[in-house]
Amino acid sequence: MISEFYKNLPKKRMAVGVLFFNEKEELLIVKPVYKNHWTLTGGVVDEIESPLQACVREAKEEIGTELQNTKFLCVDYTTAQEEKNESLQFIFYGGILNRNQITNIKLADGEIGEFRFAKVEEAIPLLSEKLGKRLPKCIESIKSGTAVYLENGEFVILKSDY
Repeated sequence: MISEFYKNLPKKRMAVGVLFFNEKEELLIVKPVYKNHWTLTGGVVDEIESPLQACVREAKEEIGTELQNTKFLCVDYTTAQEEKNESLQFIFYGGILNRNQITNIKLADGEIGEFRFAKVEEAIPLLSEKLGKRLPKCIESIKSGTAVYLENGEFVILKSDY
């Protein structure tokens, strides 16, 4: 009886992205072959996989990079639009890649067509509108050391009584 209850609960899509930078403070962006815009390394969280596990897996699959010292930056709830259902987008910080790590980037065949590093302000117009809104808040999160909660790329003021 309880299992029927859980089967009937709503389901939300979850995805992850990871911010990597080079030593010039430029952001790594990737161009999937199936999208008309650039994005971050990352992707959909698989069934029975945590967002962190998905982040580690996607970094390895898409650019051949092992994540170390990953930090959580942000979760963004996005409402349903057109053919896309509502989702939770988790963003992590992967750190600064050194020259050797950058030289050893291996793009996922048939999935990622190219990569580049760009200043954040140059990257924003290349990204989807939602990710472009989310990115500055993630950068603020890195600087402040405080993770943020967003809805549709906007800060939500959370009140606490403790």
